[in-house]
Amino acid sequence: MIALDTNVLVRYLAQDDPIQSPKATEILDSLSESNRAFISCIVLCETFWVLKTSYRLSKEELLPLFGNILSVPAFEIEHLQRCVVALQAYHSGIADFSDYLIQAVARHYGYNRLLTFDKTAALSDGFILV
Repeated sequence: MIALDTNVLVRYLAQDDPIQSPKATEILDSLSESNRAFISCIVLCETFWVLKTSYRLSKEELLPLFGNILSVPAFEIEHLQRCVVALQAYHSGIADFSDYLIQAVARHYGYNRLLTFDKTAALSDGFILV
């Protein structure tokens, strides 16, 4: 089994590099339920950030894209259920997907309050502004 780095996933999604995008496509197209790739929470957070900031994708574009990523049977997603919870919170909330994912993983381990300097995230339930 292989794991994907952020740059491979982004090149596949963006299809914007004449050399790297075809390589990423070849790798992802070779995957199946019996030949899966691991995607960590860190990769998901970095991918979200890159697509939002560098590629300027909107929330309306990011929501279905990440919904699709989480539902690909050929992907083994770290903390999949918490990622789903985070995506649902992002859908209705004002913080970023990454904020909600950090919170969902923390809650999984029994930590119900997340301290943050992020004034926007702090407006969501369970976040405490420091």
